[in-house]
Amino acid sequence: MKMKLMARPIFLVALCVAVILACVASVSKDINSVRGKDDIKVDFDLTRMNSTMRMTHAYRLAANPREFAGKTVRISGTFLTRVDEEDGKRYFGCLMGDPSGCSCCAPGGVLEFMPKDAYVWPTNFPPVEGRITVTGRLKMFEVGPKEQSVTIPRLVDTDMSWSTK
Repeated sequence: MKMKLMARPIFLVALCVAVILACVASVSKDINSVRGKDDIKVDFDLTRMNSTMRMTHAYRLAANPREFAGKTVRISGTFLTRVDEEDGKRYFGCLMGDPSGCSCCAPGGVLEFMPKDAYVWPTNFPPVEGRITVTGRLKMFEVGPKEQSVTIPRLVDTDMSWSTK
């Protein structure tokens, strides 16, 4: 008898948790799968999320980028570029986070991206350290010697937008 009384509350709690998780998954799917003004289907649009959701997704992206592999991601942040001294190749990145906030509030760091071929440096790029929004498909790349290679995420076929103000 005592076991039946204990089983009922545990069942109810488990049922409530399942319902809550189903609702969160449904809302998350609705928030993430959107079409932007350019009619590109975006799987994860961090620009349309509040700061808590944006920080959560940026952390997830940094901690487990393979979860986002093949998905179309849109982020905003600070435009950065650098040239590798060894091979002379130019790299582009978006520092995720609020530029007016402190460094602890910019989770995820810099996400590297490869612009579409239509973009030619420096002709049609934003100013360095200007605000930028990038949309691209997340792909994993192996870098470094085979014995010590590291997998990094990178947005490919990336579209960019920025304000000239």
